[in-house]
Amino acid sequence: MKQAIRWGIIGAGTIAHRFATAVKKLDGMELAAIASRDKGRSEIFGKQYDVPSEKCYGSYQDLVNDEEIDAVYIATLHPFHKEQAILCLEHGKGVLCEKPVTMNKNEIEEVIRVARQHNVFFMEAMKSRFLPINIQLRKLISEGIIGDVRNMRAELGFKADFDPEGRLYNKEKGGGALLDIGIYPVSYAAYFLGSNPLKIDSQLTYGVTGIDESNAIQLGYENGATAQLYSTIQVNTTKEASILGTEGRIHIPIFSNAQAATIYFDSGKEKTIAEPYEINGFEYEIREAVKCMNEGLLESPYMTWSDSIEVMGIIDRIFAANQVK
Repeated sequence: MKQAIRWGIIGAGTIAHRFATAVKKLDGMELAAIASRDKGRSEIFGKQYDVPSEKCYGSYQDLVNDEEIDAVYIATLHPFHKEQAILCLEHGKGVLCEKPVTMNKNEIEEVIRVARQHNVFFMEAMKSRFLPINIQLRKLISEGIIGDVRNMRAELGFKADFDPEGRLYNKEKGGGALLDIGIYPVSYAAYFLGSNPLKIDSQLTYGVTGIDESNAIQLGYENGATAQLYSTIQVNTTKEASILGTEGRIHIPIFSNAQAATIYFDSGKEKTIAEPYEINGFEYEIREAVKCMNEGLLESPYMTWSDSIEVMGIIDRIFAANQVK
């Protein structure tokens, strides 16, 4: 009989609310605890989702000490992911960690060493990889629906209000376009084209607070395929992706939250496929994490530890090539 997974959440921000909304509507799991550095904030969050007040913790340590918690969703700022993931893993809690999984490749490698050492499940919460439309597109592409893929383009951006103390513009809070939203197009390219590009060309535009405010990236692969990626917090973008093949192309609106795509064939025909969310899009990665834990897996075959390591390796290479002099 499958175990009902009892979730705890670390962090009580916007993304934690989206996770909680999904968990409350899913079978085979429950939202059992919430932890914030501010107990009052934790209690406000818990009340909204029927978490008992005694399970609304004012410290992360209290949450991981709770023997009734099976798994933890980490929803804090990315500079804290490594420390918090290790804390959970060392206490035997499965971990679903928000993107970007860590600040760099070395950090995620350290987290995975701990997961392996303690024999505990760990997965990066790269939501786009688990969305039904993206899974369907990957299958169709592998079956040759648009021939051989030669190019992928993806851009994601919005015009953020300037706040030097806010998370987007503050270097100490992991600010910058590449880590916050650029991780989506990079991971999307890795998902469809592979996570080991032969060549990486990039340009990062830095602002007055020392963070990158936009980035343009080109990936080149051994088979000749390329990807052009762009992310920014300077301007509003269309947030779309396209995949170009020798026999057609695919257009994906709002690719990081995709629910539909249109395939344009060279014959002149076209086909739109749709996969609307059941809840809010978080349900698919949550179900995958629960399925893996119930099957005794330490990692998901759809978002492997190597996937997370290799994508962070691409991010590292981009930053290294664009160091501020």
